[in-house]
Amino acid sequence: MSLRTKALAAVLLLVSAVTGGLLLFVRERFAARTEQAIEEELAVDGQRLRDILRSTRDEKQTALNAVMAQDQLELIILAAQGIRGNFESKASDWKGQTGSDGCVVALDAYLAKPKGATALWETSELWVVAADHGPDRSSAAALRDATAFMNLLLKAFRGVRPASAVLPVGDGLVLAVATPLFRTPSQAAEFARLVRVHAGIPEGDPAWETMLAETEMADDLDVIGVTAIMVDLSSAWTRANRPRRPAAAGPRGTASAHDENQIHQVLYAASGPAAASFDRPGDARTAVDAARIAAGRKFKIPLALGGFEETFIGRAQNFEGDGFDPSRPGLIALKSYDRELEPLHLLVRQVTVFAAAIGVLGSIAAYGLAWVVIRRLGALQAAAERVKRGDFTTAVTNPGRDEIGALGIAFNNMTKGLQALGLYTDSVLARSVIDNPELLTGKATRREGTILFTDIRDFTAITERQDAVALTTQLNQYFTAIGEHVKTEKGYLDKFIGDAVMAFWGEPFTMTADYALRACRAALLARRAIADLREVWKSSGQPLFFQRMGIATGEVVVGNIGSQTKKNFTVIGDSVNLASRLEVANKIYGTEILVDERTRELAGPAVVAREIDEIAIRGKEKPVRVYELLGMADDPSPRALRLIDLYGKALAAWRRGDLPGAQRDLASLLSVEPEDGPARWLQGRCSEGGPRATSVTRTW
Repeated sequence: MSLRTKALAAVLLLVSAVTGGLLLFVRERFAARTEQAIEEELAVDGQRLRDILRSTRDEKQTALNAVMAQDQLELIILAAQGIRGNFESKASDWKGQTGSDGCVVALDAYLAKPKGATALWETSELWVVAADHGPDRSSAAALRDATAFMNLLLKAFRGVRPASAVLPVGDGLVLAVATPLFRTPSQAAEFARLVRVHAGIPEGDPAWETMLAETEMADDLDVIGVTAIMVDLSSAWTRANRPRRPAAAGPRGTASAHDENQIHQVLYAASGPAAASFDRPGDARTAVDAARIAAGRKFKIPLALGGFEETFIGRAQNFEGDGFDPSRPGLIALKSYDRELEPLHLLVRQVTVFAAAIGVLGSIAAYGLAWVVIRRLGALQAAAERVKRGDFTTAVTNPGRDEIGALGIAFNNMTKGLQALGLYTDSVLARSVIDNPELLTGKATRREGTILFTDIRDFTAITERQDAVALTTQLNQYFTAIGEHVKTEKGYLDKFIGDAVMAFWGEPFTMTADYALRACRAALLARRAIADLREVWKSSGQPLFFQRMGIATGEVVVGNIGSQTKKNFTVIGDSVNLASRLEVANKIYGTEILVDERTRELAGPAVVAREIDEIAIRGKEKPVRVYELLGMADDPSPRALRLIDLYGKALAAWRRGDLPGAQRDLASLLSVEPEDGPARWLQGRCSEGGPRATSVTRTW
């Protein structure tokens, strides 16, 4: 056997052993972690349902207390005058007012019997005089035979406090909330007075005093009965309260191929399943039986859902406490184990095919120095990954003089070219092209985004007085201050146009929905940075740059625009033109940053801005409402709030034709802010006279 054959055999054996061992290790680890993750998810789901029941209980208790307090007068009068018949109408009213599925009213047997109550069923202590039972499973007969339900009524009656529990009723479960009916001496006296006045009986009438003595309305705290409302825990209720997760499609015709992997729930009582999110009742019965056999929280069972048999992991627990007792009501949560393992099966198939191909190719290419080649290629791969992540300073050290060395030198030359590309194009674009090569040839698309234009005030005059080298240095400092904050806020620095800057926020550069807010924040940060630069320039006797910024949001065309040999990845559209016009409009209003209405709307309460005017743009039917961006809401200045208040009052007065009122408000504003540009502009408009409904100031 030749050395080459031995090398090929060794490579095949090594690849097979490593692949098999790795797959076995990954399978065991993945299966164990998957099972643990399912158990934790089922525990969270069970606690979630218990929290929902607790929240429902509190909600129903609050609602019942409210309706009982509302009807307390009528209840005391009924108790005082003598009960004739039952409380059917009241039970129906309370059921509807509390949004419950059933309501039961029971009275103290010693009070109900001598006062003519009609008992639907009775015990030695309580007479049930009304039952609006709702669903069939909570029928009056089922409630009468439910020992746990009657015990709950007695618990609330004897304890003189609300009580609640999940109870088996018939073949189902209900969440029952019971609260006592009572009267106090002060209530009794007040209600007696109201009844006497309503009946027209004079105070001190002997017959009335005799009746009061017979009804004992001045006794101590007197519990006259108990009211219970119920929520039916049906299968529909269970399905509505189960968690959902996205579907995960698999390649083979089992688990993940036909449905999303949901957590199923089964509510059980001692007699068996009461409600379930399964479509087939038999599956719920199987789950309950498996939980009883396991005699613990965790178990596995096979179930056939959608025609495919799967292994489910289940977890059982009672509604009250942390243990599991099948004789008490509780919850079983189940999730398909096979569906969670489907990614592992897919991974095993893919790794097997890949390992086989690598084994064959590796065996053919195996030579004595293969490990050296692999190590050097690995260094190139790692460097390429760093470049892909945007690190264009990556270089391969000591590339060598052979073919791989030549590849390393070519790689280093490529990264130098990418560094140069980063200087002349935004690095965000370079990284986007590396991650999405289709951007080079893809068609332009329409997307909503935010555009920022900046310009330097009186820049032409500055250039005439400034040395070219010094001017370039100062201009680069200005552009750096703006570009730094554009990149920090995930924006795309599109181009420099003389002393102007154009930037864009939106797909494919800004993948979050807060593009308008990011643009506003970048503009405010850039304004602050340029203000700091002005302090430096002032101390060195350099001319001062004052910027104007316009921001607009809307639909734009994003893509490659240019000739066959040279293209520019940029954005065009009405919103781009509008941002440019808003930058120019700062001259009119004496402002620094103007934004359009769409930008103000998307930025929301996170920014502080004041409405300035409505401007008419050529080509647009409706005028555009513009705002001056003053700052961020998390750091509002007293000056910004003062400008918004006083200028807003003046603008509103001017629009409704109240010129004197507008001038008064403007005078107040200018007395504290004499250099406020919008106030001076609006003061000039007021002097022109004539009230107007809206302000259309300029057409560009």
